[in-house]
Amino acid sequence: MAEKLRLKIITPEKLVFDGEVEELVAPGQMGEFGVLPGHVPFLSVLFPGRLRFKTEESGENTLIIHGGLADVKDDTISILTDQSEDPEEVDVAAARKDAETFQREIDEFQDAEPSQREELDKKLRIARARVGE
Repeated sequence: MAEKLRLKIITPEKLVFDGEVEELVAPGQMGEFGVLPGHVPFLSVLFPGRLRFKTEESGENTLIIHGGLADVKDDTISILTDQSEDPEEVDVAAARKDAETFQREIDEFQDAEPSQREELDKKLRIARARVGE
């Protein structure tokens, strides 16, 4: 069994990260999931949230992702996401305000079409991830 995982985080614009990690925790459709070396292969939809991974060099790392896919196979994890953000570059006050606005919109539009509700839910998840919730 390998002692490390190879992690690639890819957006349409660039390769965000490509290196060895000890573990990964990702926001999946059914909640957070973890991956360690030797994990069985799988493919998962990712929800917006915080992606955490540990490297030997820098310790715990966090990125905010806006959803996507995770492909785990042969001790390699490929994360494909529309966008990623460094949490240290986030305006937390603005993100908190956005989260409150999106939550209010969801509460007010209970009868919204499913596609509208899904879009608001995605925006709320991103805002909450940016705040650190």
